[in-house]
Amino acid sequence: MARPRTFDPDEVLNTALDIFWRKGFHGTSLDDITAATGLAKPSLYAAFGDKNALFLKIIDRYHDTVLRRSERLITNGPSAREAIQTWMESFLPYCSGAKGNRGCLSINTAMDGALEQAELRKSVKRFNTGLEKLIHARLEADRAQFSKDFNPSAASRAIMAIYNGVMVLSRQTQSPDQVKSVIAQAMKLLA
Repeated sequence: MARPRTFDPDEVLNTALDIFWRKGFHGTSLDDITAATGLAKPSLYAAFGDKNALFLKIIDRYHDTVLRRSERLITNGPSAREAIQTWMESFLPYCSGAKGNRGCLSINTAMDGALEQAELRKSVKRFNTGLEKLIHARLEADRAQFSKDFNPSAASRAIMAIYNGVMVLSRQTQSPDQVKSVIAQAMKLLA
């Protein structure tokens, strides 16, 4: 008869997420996770699988959370421009200032070299595609606000490139003003 779990799986996943986010996929060991969670390796393996399986659960949860939040921000607002600006500015705490050098876990994963794993690569691609579709749908819905030659596909792709770039640069501890100036330039695409 199996013993009942004596830990909260969500707490363990949140703790492991924090470690992976700080140290990266390759820089995090199962010893780091067991030390932080208090779980023994056999319990960790039984609940979540190996390090790869654990990280895939974590990044999929992260992606779902960011996509839900992004959808809420991008679909609201009086105009596509204002909604997308609000969405981009919502990332300031993650990509600027002394505490904002964490960036995006998904971008960090790509930079860490963890994408040699097919399932992680698929998860990151699904995330990026999801964000781009949200932006594109809002731009397309508000197309009348833009000039005749406005291209929602090109604009959404450019906004994604800027988002990714800001998140990559977060490791260099950008100031909030630096990030805001980049967002201001991005908004000129939506003039």
